[in-house]
Amino acid sequence: MEVLLLTVLLSVAAAEFAQDLAHVEAFIEQKRYVLKKKYRPLYHISAPVGWLNSPAGFAYFKRRYHIFYQYHPYNGAWGTMHWGQAISDNLIDWVHYPPAVLPKDFYDRHGCLAGTAVMHNNYLTLFYTGVVQTQNQTIQTQNIAISGDGIIFQKYLYNPVIRQYPANVTDFRNPKVWRFRNKWFMILGSATENRQGQLILFSSPDMFHWKYNRTLARSYGDMGYMWENPDLFEVDGQHVLILSVQGIQAESYRFRNLYQTGYVVGNFNYHSLRFENLEVSMATFTELDYGHDFYAAHTLQAYDGRRLLIAWLGMWESELVESRDGWASMMTLIREVRLSPQGRLLMTPIKEMVDLRTEILEDAWYSPGEAFHAGSKSFELIVNASSVLYDAAVTFEWHGERQYAIAYSAERGRITVDRGGIDGIRKADWSPTGHMHWRIFVDSSSIEVFCGDGEVVFSSRIYPKRGIQIRIGGEMQLHVTQYKIRRSVGYDEKLRQYLKHNFVNRIKY
Repeated sequence: MEVLLLTVLLSVAAAEFAQDLAHVEAFIEQKRYVLKKKYRPLYHISAPVGWLNSPAGFAYFKRRYHIFYQYHPYNGAWGTMHWGQAISDNLIDWVHYPPAVLPKDFYDRHGCLAGTAVMHNNYLTLFYTGVVQTQNQTIQTQNIAISGDGIIFQKYLYNPVIRQYPANVTDFRNPKVWRFRNKWFMILGSATENRQGQLILFSSPDMFHWKYNRTLARSYGDMGYMWENPDLFEVDGQHVLILSVQGIQAESYRFRNLYQTGYVVGNFNYHSLRFENLEVSMATFTELDYGHDFYAAHTLQAYDGRRLLIAWLGMWESELVESRDGWASMMTLIREVRLSPQGRLLMTPIKEMVDLRTEILEDAWYSPGEAFHAGSKSFELIVNASSVLYDAAVTFEWHGERQYAIAYSAERGRITVDRGGIDGIRKADWSPTGHMHWRIFVDSSSIEVFCGDGEVVFSSRIYPKRGIQIRIGGEMQLHVTQYKIRRSVGYDEKLRQYLKHNFVNRIKY
């Protein structure tokens, strides 16, 4: 009965959807060839045209990986959100596909915000927050879109599946949905009427009929006024709760960004529907990434059991130089996350990244003061030192000046990055043992620095002018290996024509 219902739903309003999709695709086709590519990444996911921000869903469906993202295709600024989509067979080569969800119905006409993508009964189901703005009021509801092929999605006929706000809630969005045994669960980020961030919990027997259960966790004053983009998963026997928080006050060199994405570790009890041994406070909330531009992390359990994570490599109210060229922002690299014996999340680039290397540009020891030209705008840099007892530094220069610097202080047990300008410094405690190891990825206008086994990561946007020169600093020699990295994100023109003629044209009739 459920499968029959879904089959019927997938045929409802197909012609109307095709017309809207064709309009968006025609606009993208017209604009993408004229956009400037000066700061375009080669191996990070960015929107074909327009604005990109938070990951909206991350799924493995019919032997392919799907990444969805909040997307405004019409210019390089925030606007009415769609769900953009990219698909991969191997986690590193990504192809742009048509948008999956378009804002056009009475419950989502002002935006389709991020949520979750789950596979069930051979269908890929998207849960998202619909936004409607009316009479100086913003109304948010939770909705579903369904696909049998992972390409063309149809909205559930009886959307919204959650219409009403629970008591004492002013916002609720970004549904995280998962199944445990024979029951479905949903957590939503929200805010209370007195401006305290919180999580609320719903449950369902069938994904379509939801019951409000309880407030799962809340701020008691120090954890901001809004929680969003929640993620909950089990790794190494413990539950990890990831939150994106608005309103945390900076504390020394912690929480320096406008908004923060971090995590707490504990245990979720499915019988009592409560967290055990979990406190959400500034004392327990750990930043996932210490760089300038990181928000709205989203995870997936890969087919081989790895827990993978991707996030927006951006930050609200930051200058996105490329937006004047009609596109804006990008995703981080996909990372594998593990839990250390001390309960700290470790993030490392997925192992597949080595397959993007094309040639070795540098492989030598350098002394402090020595420098070399990068020779590429998209590369991987591996830096090693045989000791952890002395300071080390690497700076990236362009226009004849130091523009981005990474420095390790052995005495303080701390690592610092500095991209210059106001509030350009970010710091984190880091005391490596045995030897010092950095793995650095530069991709035209972004840099991601992985320290050691992933204990500390910095992700930031940079805007190099002309070529990059890399200079060694500190007090000891460093061994540097540099790889050029190939392009791995873009369009497959044969696939694009196939989709145009065999999907859009087909469902018109």
